[in-house]
Amino acid sequence: MAPGLTPSEKLVGELSTSSFLRLWTHPNPVGKGGKELCDCLVVCGPHIIIFSVKEIEYKDTGDAVGWERWQKAAIDKSVKQIWGAERWLRVADKVIRHDAREVSLPPKDDRRFHRVMVSLGGRGNVPLKWGDLGHGFVHLLDEYSLEATFRELTTVTDFVRYLAAAESIFERGVRPVFMGAGAEDLLALYVQNGPTFGLIDPTTWQPAIAIIQEGIWDALTKHPDYLARNKDLKSSYAWDRLIEHYAADLLTDGMFDMFRKEVTQNELALVAMALQPRGHRANLADAFLEFLRPDCARVAARLVVADSETAFVFTTGDSATRDDRARELLLRCLVVRGRCKLVKTVVGIATDRPQEGKRGHSSDIVYLHMPTWDPAENEKVDRIQADLGYFQNTKWPA
Repeated sequence: MAPGLTPSEKLVGELSTSSFLRLWTHPNPVGKGGKELCDCLVVCGPHIIIFSVKEIEYKDTGDAVGWERWQKAAIDKSVKQIWGAERWLRVADKVIRHDAREVSLPPKDDRRFHRVMVSLGGRGNVPLKWGDLGHGFVHLLDEYSLEATFRELTTVTDFVRYLAAAESIFERGVRPVFMGAGAEDLLALYVQNGPTFGLIDPTTWQPAIAIIQEGIWDALTKHPDYLARNKDLKSSYAWDRLIEHYAADLLTDGMFDMFRKEVTQNELALVAMALQPRGHRANLADAFLEFLRPDCARVAARLVVADSETAFVFTTGDSATRDDRARELLLRCLVVRGRCKLVKTVVGIATDRPQEGKRGHSSDIVYLHMPTWDPAENEKVDRIQADLGYFQNTKWPA
């Protein structure tokens, strides 16, 4: 974590790293003229999340002056910082972290900005202002909703999908009225009802009355169904650990080349892994761990179709024949792309199969992104598939 952080900035940085993983979380990045750009920046795939953190204790003056002062210091300044950071990020090609490491930004036309202000110190005593504040939608988290949001939305994709859903209901005219409630209760409605929050009639997409009562989040987190769901998702964190393991190699100049001027294929593979939402990570982790079990040693490879038109291929092989293993992995990924018409991106992971007494292992990753498919390649894929054998009896998704 960057030196000189305030306790609140450190908290947001730690929560962001926990949810979005360290490779994509950048506390106190440097912007124009070597000045701090924002309090925390997340860059993963096309998504750029800008966090501004302010902790200002509210002083009750007995009239509107107190909360107007608090709002100016805790909200208005955050909004100004976020907009300034976004202006710079729209034209920049890279960002410098506090530790001097360069972070490449996605292509300018692909960038999707998400703005989040963390305003602490009001403690429920101050009317909170959020929404489209003049230059785009700015989301607000306070001391009550901050932990709840990061506790529930634990991947980049889950996080930005919630932000997009909240923006959508505002665009449709819904203005939530919080009756002692907060943003954590709005989040609970999202978890229960999906993108409509239960505030929009799904048959007509017309807004309903949006009065939000206090205690919805607390009730949700105690419900047996919610607790059972979270228990089922525990295995998904093995996928997070796998990403972090590969990221550690990347950051220490191991199997990856972190310091080339262009983004490497291995980095893109890790991004594809990190963009999988929590539910899909559970399926991926379960499939990967099951594939590595001793009783599955005869299975040559495993295919999992995941989120965002992405599929993952797992295979094994000995480190002594690593070049052959990497070549086979690429061919398997090519077959998957040719057979799964709805898949545009394929990530392959090859590793040594665990063996008792064996020390050390190696891994290979393949990233294959083909938005379009040339039917002329089908004959080539048929030959590859026949040679590989494993895919002969595979049931392919439509």
